[in-house]
Amino acid sequence: MPENLDPDFLAEYEKESDWAEGHGISQRTAKRYRELGLPFLTFGGFVYIPKREGRAWIAARVKRRNPRRTRQSSISAEITAI
Repeated sequence: MPENLDPDFLAEYEKESDWAEGHGISQRTAKRYRELGLPFLTFGGFVYIPKREGRAWIAARVKRRNPRRTRQSSISAEITAI
């Protein structure tokens, strides 16, 4: 083992199978996410997902609906009634 290699460098990573299970998805879906850009590391025949970057990638994919707009005709009718 090289002297400059930190022995805990995988502490920031999680095995893909454990990561997928923790997020309630299958390993097949996790593989598809990797193809879509999820950061990962292949080491020793296993795929590892960085904990922080994986969470950030998932959060960046969340889309929120725009709030409903109020109807302009009802607002203008209320203003003219006053």
